[in-house]
Amino acid sequence: MIVNKIKYVFLFICLIVSTAVAQNTSTYTRYGIGDIFYGYSARTMAMSFSGSAMLNSDYVEIMNPATWSALSRTRIEFSFSYDDLKLSNSTESKYYGDAIFRGFTFAFPVSQDNGIAVALGIVPYSRINYESVQNVQDESTGNYIAKYEGVGGLSRIFIGGTSKVPYDFIVGATLDYYFGNLNYTSSVEFINSAIYPADYNLQFAPTGFGTTVGIITPNLSNVFNSSSITNFRFGLSGNFISNLDTDTTFVSRSKTILDSIYYGKTKMVVPTRFNVGVNLTLENVYNFALDYFYQPWTDFRLSGVNQLNLSDMNKFSLGFEYRPARSISMNFLEQIMLRAGVSYEFSQYEFNGVNLRQISVSGGFSIPVSPENTFDIGVEYSIRGSKENDLLQENFFRIDLGISFGDIWFTRYEK
Repeated sequence: MIVNKIKYVFLFICLIVSTAVAQNTSTYTRYGIGDIFYGYSARTMAMSFSGSAMLNSDYVEIMNPATWSALSRTRIEFSFSYDDLKLSNSTESKYYGDAIFRGFTFAFPVSQDNGIAVALGIVPYSRINYESVQNVQDESTGNYIAKYEGVGGLSRIFIGGTSKVPYDFIVGATLDYYFGNLNYTSSVEFINSAIYPADYNLQFAPTGFGTTVGIITPNLSNVFNSSSITNFRFGLSGNFISNLDTDTTFVSRSKTILDSIYYGKTKMVVPTRFNVGVNLTLENVYNFALDYFYQPWTDFRLSGVNQLNLSDMNKFSLGFEYRPARSISMNFLEQIMLRAGVSYEFSQYEFNGVNLRQISVSGGFSIPVSPENTFDIGVEYSIRGSKENDLLQENFFRIDLGISFGDIWFTRYEK
C-alpha cells in the first residue's frame, strides 16, 4: 500500500538528514538571502530547471502551477540531494559536502476534463551554509583568527490549484507562506591568551505571505503544419512575495560578565521572480524546453537599505526529456525516461564590478518501480565565478534523488 511506502520514505529522509555534513554552499551566500532554489525535484534539475510550459501527468512542478492541469493520478513526491563543492582561489582549494532534504509535494486531479487539480507542499526557497576562517596579523592588537559563519535560509509552504479557462488557456495560482532563519556569526580569537575572545551573532527571522501565478497557452502545434510536432506551448509565471516581517536579534558575547542583546522588528523585501518558457514535443515522446528566469536582486532591501554586491539575476535554461509512450508489452528498459539540460546564468552576486556567471550541465533518468511509481535521479555540474580579481571559483557537483508515488484517490466511480 502507498501508506506503507510513505512510512519507509520518512525513515529514509530522517537517516539522510541525521548524517548530513555541516558545511556546504558558497561563501557568497552571506549576501541577500543566499543561493536560490529554482525547483526541488530530481526531474527538473536533470533538465536544468526548464519545463515551465510542460503539462505533466505524472509529477509535480513548482515553477508554474498551471503545469498541474494534466495530472492523472494523486501524487506524493519527496526529494533530497547530496551537494559537493570545490572552492578555489589563486593559491589553494578546499572541498565541502552536504546532504539535504529538498522538499515534499502532494497533488491530485479534481476534474481532468476541466484541467482542475490541487497541490500543496513544503520546499526550500533559498539556502545559506558557509564557513570562512582568516588568519590576521596585527601589530597593535596581536595576531588573531577571525571566523565567519552563516546558516539558514527561506522556506515556502504552498497550496494552490489550476483550471482551464476559455480558449483552452490554463491558469494556476498558489497561496504561499514564507518563513526562515538567517543566522550570521563572527568570532575573533587572539593568539595572545591575555586578550579575551569575542563573538557576535546576528539573526533575521522573516515571515510572510506571497503567491505564484502562471498561465500556459493552448496547444499551438497546428501553426507548424507538421504531424511530427504534437505539442507546442508557451508558459509564463511570476513569484510574488509580500514585504516580510522580520524579527532581528543581535548578541555580543565575550568571556567577561557583560553581554549585550538587541531585539527589534524590520521589513525584508524579496524581489519578484519572472519565468517565461516554451515547450516543443515531437512524436509525443521527445520534449524540448527553453526557459528564461529574471529576478532583480538590486531591489532587495532589509530595513529599507539596499545590499552591496547584489546584481539582477538572468538565467537561460535548455532541457530535453525522452518520455516513452506506454504499452502493456514494454520491458523494464523501455520504460526508463531520460533527461538532459544546460543553463547559463548571470547570478545575483557581483564583486568589483564583475558579475559571477554560472554555467551548468545536467542529466538524469527515471526508473519505473511500478506503472505509476518512479525513482528519479538527477545530476548537475556547475562552475561559478573565477579565480581572477581576488575572487573565488566554485565547482558544484550535485546528485538529486526523488521518489514519486502515484495512485487513484478521490475518484468517484459510477455505481
